Amino acid sequence: MIRYTLIRTVWIFIILFTIVSLNFVLLRLAPVYPPQEIEAKNMWYERQVRDGLFERELVTDPDEVAKIRAGLRDRTLERVRNDYYIDEGEQFRIYKPVPIGHQYLAFVENVFTEWNWGTSQRFAVNVPVFEVLQRRIPITVQLNLIALFFYIPIGFSLGIVAALKKNSLADNIISIAVMIFISLPSFVVMTFLVLIAFQVDWLYPQFVTGDIGGTARMMSFILPVLGLAFGPIAHLTRTTRAELTEVLTSEFLLLARTKGLTRPQAVVRHAMRNSMVPLVPGIIASFVGLLSGSVIIEEIYGIAGTGRLFVQSMRLEDYSMVVGTAAFYTIIGLFAVLLVDLSYGVVDPRIRMGARK
Repeated sequence: MIRYTLIRTVWIFIILFTIVSLNFVLLRLAPVYPPQEIEAKNMWYERQVRDGLFERELVTDPDEVAKIRAGLRDRTLERVRNDYYIDEGEQFRIYKPVPIGHQYLAFVENVFTEWNWGTSQRFAVNVPVFEVLQRRIPITVQLNLIALFFYIPIGFSLGIVAALKKNSLADNIISIAVMIFISLPSFVVMTFLVLIAFQVDWLYPQFVTGDIGGTARMMSFILPVLGLAFGPIAHLTRTTRAELTEVLTSEFLLLARTKGLTRPQAVVRHAMRNSMVPLVPGIIASFVGLLSGSVIIEEIYGIAGTGRLFVQSMRLEDYSMVVGTAAFYTIIGLFAVLLVDLSYGVVDPRIRMGARK
């Protein structure tokens, strides 16, 4: 198990490195959009020079300065599409992107030596990417963990009731509700919940910011948690019902009943344990699905988390922020896959991960 875990962890970092590298290279090939204000723009360019992504050239010759100014005015300068010019009256500061290969090596060096993922040029001007993520990650993780622990007991309970009362009225009602919520995307459910909040005084149609605490902030978690949880509740209910129904009709459970166990005892001791093998890994994997769903939920409900950060960074074409946020989601997803694999051996000791034939 230890050897298997170490090998999978190494592969996680290899895959993470590959994905981050592809994101960086592809986004760096896109046009650069620096901050608009002069002071912020100057600071951003100087930071890019320090990080090894740009080169700076100072032009002081009067004839060359006049030529550059004329070329910028009538857009005839050949390098105007690739270089960035700061007019300082009697001189020009020219910032030129270094070759993409050198940019990539500088980026890797900055990450491994300084944990420097670059600076934001649009979303939070000149603020380090990791600093912005540090402020956004806690609320996203908190929201998704609340949704996870909210939907697990409900999904299990409804699935068990549906399996034990198969083909009854309760089972039919639960099955209809499951099909409805599986079919509805989370953003549709969230939009509907927000509309309800406008009609109900004690619900908040917009997330309460961190400056306001207490009951108001706790109450503002209700709608996003519901928006994230309805779909997973439906999936977990359906899976639990299917697995438990199959186990309840198996021969080993009939044998347990013939040995004197009551139906509740047989269900608790044998049926539930065997049906957990596919359910527990599915629950761990669902955390990644919740994170993906929270990207839209956070945007609709105004939650200042990593999901909304990712959407806004894409809209503002803040590529450094996009790379950092994508790395966060990639790390969560890859380690969730590892936990899913390891959970099989925990739930069912007969499964040996990485065992040789």
